[in-house]
Amino acid sequence: MTVNYLFADKDFNMLSLLDLMEARDLYHVHLMHKQNVVATALGRYLIRKDEPWPNEAKVRTGARQHKGKRTMDNSEVRPYSWPCVVVFVEQWVERDRFGYQSGHVSPEEMVPKAIYMPDGRVVPICVVEAQRDEYVEGEVSNVIFPDTKIGGGFPVIADVQGQEHIASLGCLVTDGHTVYALTNRHVCGEPGEEVFAVLGGQRVRVGRSSHKQLTRKLFEEVYAGWPGKDVYVNLDVGLIKIDNLNCWTAQVYGIGLMGKMADLSINNISLKLIGCPVRAYGCASGQIRGAVHALFYRYKSVGGFEYVADFLVGPQKDRPFSVNPGDSGTVFMLDMGDEKAGLMPISVLWGGHVFVDRTGKTRMPFALATCLSTVCNLLDVDVVRDWNIGQVDYWGEMGHYTIGAKACTVMSEPGLKKLMSANVDRVGFNDAGLKSPEKYEIHKAHYKFVPLADVADNVWRNIRKSDENNHFADMDNPGGPGPYKGKTLLQLSKSEKNISIEVWGKYYDSINETRPGALPFRVWQIYTAMVKSLQEAEPDVVGFFCAAGCLAPYVGDACQPLHISRFHHGIPPVKSGSVAYNVHSSYETDMLNEHAPDVVKGVNARLKGVKATPTFQGGRGAAMRVIQLMAWTVKNIPPKDLVDTYNAGTSPSDRINRIWNAFGDKTMDSMAEGCKCLGEIWESAWAEGGGANMPHTELGAIDPGLLSALYVKPDFLPSRALKDMGPLL
Repeated sequence: MTVNYLFADKDFNMLSLLDLMEARDLYHVHLMHKQNVVATALGRYLIRKDEPWPNEAKVRTGARQHKGKRTMDNSEVRPYSWPCVVVFVEQWVERDRFGYQSGHVSPEEMVPKAIYMPDGRVVPICVVEAQRDEYVEGEVSNVIFPDTKIGGGFPVIADVQGQEHIASLGCLVTDGHTVYALTNRHVCGEPGEEVFAVLGGQRVRVGRSSHKQLTRKLFEEVYAGWPGKDVYVNLDVGLIKIDNLNCWTAQVYGIGLMGKMADLSINNISLKLIGCPVRAYGCASGQIRGAVHALFYRYKSVGGFEYVADFLVGPQKDRPFSVNPGDSGTVFMLDMGDEKAGLMPISVLWGGHVFVDRTGKTRMPFALATCLSTVCNLLDVDVVRDWNIGQVDYWGEMGHYTIGAKACTVMSEPGLKKLMSANVDRVGFNDAGLKSPEKYEIHKAHYKFVPLADVADNVWRNIRKSDENNHFADMDNPGGPGPYKGKTLLQLSKSEKNISIEVWGKYYDSINETRPGALPFRVWQIYTAMVKSLQEAEPDVVGFFCAAGCLAPYVGDACQPLHISRFHHGIPPVKSGSVAYNVHSSYETDMLNEHAPDVVKGVNARLKGVKATPTFQGGRGAAMRVIQLMAWTVKNIPPKDLVDTYNAGTSPSDRINRIWNAFGDKTMDSMAEGCKCLGEIWESAWAEGGGANMPHTELGAIDPGLLSALYVKPDFLPSRALKDMGPLL
């Protein structure tokens, strides 16, 4: 066998980010003068999804044998994808269409397969058809405003030329003397401009725009030593000098506690970031889950200068991905899959591009973001991670929606059955939606209608001061000194006379509880409202249904063991930020989301043939029924056993697998019991209120707009602390 010892092997995987940067900088002007090229970036080669996985030899050489256009939608980065310069073109042109004959494209317009460097390095080029539609900031509506504490993920308001602009807050930062809120410069405006938010329903000033802000900087100044002649890095970062720090939290809404900042520089930023999952919470889109698709995306040329975005962020595998007007300013978190590291803030979203196919039918939004460590270095600030972090996050969308939706299927009274069956999608989602958590994550309260089974978590917790305590009651906590010493609420509530605000209040006083749970009394209150809505001179079917749907999360919480136990965040005393502290959300959110198809199938099987019927009368009866559910739940899944199983795990995925293997079937049992309980409460209220007399013509699908207009009213099922609930019962 003859060996050519002088041949330089083209092992593209040996190329570094700096190699790609030097090659693009050398050849970029030539590329951008080709009429079809619109942008370039640095990343890894995109493989068409229908291409077979090649053998080892092909992986090593980068060989490919596929024809047809490559788009952002039909291709992906695979583990063996090699480093390359990505070139975005408006229209894909096959090689045989280049030529000098009539109807062909001039060969001078062809993008080459590779860039050949003077020192012999060869850098491959990946051509992608990505016709671009500009990302336009527009009106933002139905955002969540905080009640008492504001922080990352929440909206901030600026008045610009007589118009109200809404964007997202990123996080808190400090220069050692002053704490600032970080967002986009195009949001907070010139130094000294007032910035507002809505706190507790009132529009208030939260600060002024600081002189510490960034618009653009020369690439060679930001990344000293790296090639980037006549290139600007678009930064678009502004700081808000906070008026009253006591109103702020470092916790990011929808994310929770941040990990340490991902500290990137020319010494460690690399192509390993391509494909890394990221998360954010934008005030317009809610949960944003994506991945890094490319680095140093050159997206426009003005006056002889190119403009670069540090990160191009897009879909993560097959997850839906969207960024919307109002998300600008939020911070992307790098998800390393390391529980100790947490979610590491890595970049600040400032804009986006939408890639479309030639027909305009397929639209893929991508976010443009600035490296956060670069921002902190240039502004001489550090990220604040531990200020007022005791804010309560929400969880359990999948559980709430499943219990609410499946309860609609167990009705027996014909009129109620017709009403609930016609409005399943107003309470939750159908089976296909329930099996895909990503589909309902976009239904946060940033949209015009939130399905009723999660209104309590995603609307009321943020606009009402006292609703949080209505979601739980620690039923297994022994009482303190006095008549209830050593007795739990489960033991006390075996007697009907003890299901009273007075008794529960004295019990909580005995243990010096500052956050008394009121879950059974919230159920009592809503049941009473449901009955009254049907007993009015003109029966209010919309009011009945809206109350019935909004009851679902409370009954759902009653059948989840960690909502009704002193072990809700682990074995007391609980330390915030510890591994055990996350057991609640890992069990009720992560585990259910990961096993959503199995959960839906299991709950369906358990409810086959079940028909709910009226079993009691009066609000106290509803409270007793839900307490029966709570007692059954903690017997079915002892909370301490759940916590011990979780703590035995060695990683986030291991912990989820352990609790699923140990309690998955029992969790589906609990959810089915929750559906039965909710169905009985609905049937009982319908019977007591005389719903059977309602004409069936009035029991069809309800306009979601009527429901959303009702549930945002402060006087609709008002939230109160336990001591103030008496008049509502």
